[in-house]
Amino acid sequence: MNEQPMLSNALFKHLPAAQRRALRRGVVFVGTTFGTFLLLSLYAKAHAAGGSYVVDDGGINDPGQCNVDTWYKSGRHHAARGESVLSADCTPTGLPAVQLGADINRSRDDGEHTTLLSPHIKASIFSREDLGLEAAVLSQAHIATNRRHAFDGADIAVPLTYKPFEALRMTLSTGWYHAYNDGKPSEGLTWGTGVEYDVLKSLTLVAERFGQQSGDQGWQAGPRLHIGEKLDIDLVLGQHLNGDRDRWFTTGATVRF
Repeated sequence: MNEQPMLSNALFKHLPAAQRRALRRGVVFVGTTFGTFLLLSLYAKAHAAGGSYVVDDGGINDPGQCNVDTWYKSGRHHAARGESVLSADCTPTGLPAVQLGADINRSRDDGEHTTLLSPHIKASIFSREDLGLEAAVLSQAHIATNRRHAFDGADIAVPLTYKPFEALRMTLSTGWYHAYNDGKPSEGLTWGTGVEYDVLKSLTLVAERFGQQSGDQGWQAGPRLHIGEKLDIDLVLGQHLNGDRDRWFTTGATVRF
């Protein structure tokens, strides 16, 4: 009866201490997230798009509807680097074309922790169901809670989503960013492309490519599992295409109510 725990302990012992801690944190986070959202799924309805993916789409929530996203991202070659995010968005009934929200991002890098609060607003600027087209404008600011200089940056993006048929959604996004960068401000253009394809009622494949001028370039892809009609679970693999070319793995969940 004790073979499985002994085997798990043996596998943990062969990993470096930093990777063991990162793996344990990931297991606890996934378990807690899944349990919490499974309970919420009893009265919530999940939709596709959003979550831990960088390229947002051209749609917004229906009036009166809210969503909560959470995810945990861990570097493959840098076990001491990772981030946890909790995000919420709502579309007020009185403002059916506007979605309001905020993210809380807690990241760590070699023992240093940073917490960012990112309020954002997303407004629908075009929606034609007969043409399969949706467009929006998204703007957000980033505020560091544990720095003397609180303002960390801001960005704006204009995503356009085209749905040629029911199972396929393609998004193109362009925008601009400004980052404080510890006293060395930088700014430039951003861009991204994303694809979502519904393979089954319970499975969507998502992939994206994104980048910013004089900044990060990368890709992400993975399955999105639909637990009934009320809960989505994301399993995402990504990689930077410049710099250290690090890879990462992200687990996340989305619920709407």
